[in-house]
Order: sequence, then structure tokens, then C-alpha cells
Amino acid sequence: MTRPTLIKLLRWTGTGLAAGLTIWFVARLVLSDIGSAGDALTPSLGLLVAMLAVAYAGLGGLLAFGWSRLIGVFGGNPRGQTRLHALTQVMKYLPGNVFHLAGRHAMARRKALGHQTLLLAALSETGLLVLASLVTGLLAAGLLPLPDPAMIMLGVAATLTGAAILGALIVWQWVRVKAPVLSLWRARWGLGLLFPVYLIFFAGYGAAGGLLLSAITPDAGSNLYLLTAGAFAIAWLAGFLTPGAPAGIGVRESVLLLILSPFVGTGPVLLLAALARVVTVAGDALLAAAAGAAAGLSPSVSKTDPDWEASLGRS
Repeated sequence: MTRPTLIKLLRWTGTGLAAGLTIWFVARLVLSDIGSAGDALTPSLGLLVAMLAVAYAGLGGLLAFGWSRLIGVFGGNPRGQTRLHALTQVMKYLPGNVFHLAGRHAMARRKALGHQTLLLAALSETGLLVLASLVTGLLAAGLLPLPDPAMIMLGVAATLTGAAILGALIVWQWVRVKAPVLSLWRARWGLGLLFPVYLIFFAGYGAAGGLLLSAITPDAGSNLYLLTAGAFAIAWLAGFLTPGAPAGIGVRESVLLLILSPFVGTGPVLLLAALARVVTVAGDALLAAAAGAAAGLSPSVSKTDPDWEASLGRS
């Protein structure tokens, strides 16, 4: 099996999984007796959702800022990259979950940025997002029941096996990967300074989930804030790692239901997951609209400037 065929197979498998989970979640939402959680559907909850959407747009702007700094860390010109990231993020809702990356790469190339700079920035962004989500996900670890020891051993073995395979691949292809690996190593301090940006994103994302849950179930204990923040981070990671799932749709909601329903019941979590999706979609749309407006107001450097910002201004 060739590499393109394998990638396509993984992507279609992930897309099918996301579609199946989405149908399952929507069916559960429609058929479930939400019960007392439905009483939370008030104008004040709608106002909270709107406010959280604006706040999430701000969190998205934080990720956009992080992307521009990553471009600078690897020797590129960060000018316009914050707006570029903010504008292309809405493309992740297209089937395939890669169009925001491809679109960002293609548009950044028009800013005369090299493939290596963009690749290193993308790899670093992925690593920082995964690490920050794992760290935030630990907030839920102390509140969840301990898994079976056999499952723990299986997870440890899988992690060690994956690390060994990755190390072997790096050694095998050292001639090809030497330059990017050394570049990442030299940039370690710059990446470390940017890590708090991604932690703040997940902390804010989890706090938004906690506020929604407290509005839906006012009797929930304060300790559920930590559980919810961790659950949102884990759900985000599951959606992010599922190939082909546009913005993790279906996957995130299912993970939230799996983690939180034993504590507050199925109905409130179904409503929470649905409202959280409204917050993220609206927030990304607001951020993209603001980025497009900002790019349209930016004057072109010259009449012949092929800059993506100038082209937006003329559209």
C-alpha cells in the first residue's frame, strides 16, 4: 500500500467515524429526555453563549498570535500571519479537516515564506497544542475512576512502542530529517516561551465549558470546574487526532458525554456539548470576520503587490 493510499484510507476512516459519532450524538440529543436541563434554556443562557462566543474568538486570536510568533522563531517574517491564521481557521469545518492547514500554507507562500519555515511552524504548533491539551487534561485525572491496571499497562506499552518506532524512523531517515530536527532543537527555548500561550487557550476553553455547565446544572459542585476543563481538553485532543473529522465534530461531543455524564447525567452533558459547539463555531466565525475586515482595511504595499491581504481588500 502506497503512502498516499494509506493517508487517504486513514482520512476516510476518520471521516466515517466522525460522521457516525455525529449521527449518534444528534440522535441522542433529539431522543433523550433532557429533563431539568431544559429549564436552563433561558434568555440569560443565550446571552452567556453569545458572550462566550466572543471570548472564544479572543482565544482563537491568541492561537493566531502564537502562530505568528512560531513563524518568527523559524526565521520567517511574521507580518500578517496573525490575520492569516485567524482567517483560515474556519476552513477546518470543511470535510477532511486539512483545508485550514493547506489554505494557510498556500496563502503564506504568497508572503514569500519558505516551505521549511512553514513546516517547522506547523509541526511545532501541533506539538504545543497536543502537549498543552494533555497537561490541561490532567485536571480531570484525579476525579475520574482509575482504569483497569491492564489498560494502564497497555497504554504505557503503546506509548513506549510508538516512541521507539518514531526514534527508529528518525535514525533510519536521519539524512533527510537531520536539518528539521536540529532546527527544532535550536528553537526549543523559543517554543518553551510560547507554551503558556497554548495553556491559556485550553484553560480559557475549559473555563467556558465550566461556566456553561454551571448555568445548565446550578447544583453541580465547584470541583466539576476542574473536571470539565480537563474533559474539554481531552475531547479537543480526541477530535484533533481523528483524521478527516472536520473540527472534531462528533468526536468531541462523544468524549464529553463519556467523561461527564457519570457525574451530572446524560441530559445536561448533551445540552452542554451542543451549546459548546455553538460557542466554538460562532467564535471562529467572528474571528474570521474580524480578520477579513482588518485585512480589507490594510492598504496594499504597492499596486502590483500580490499580497493575500491586498487581494482581500479588493474583493
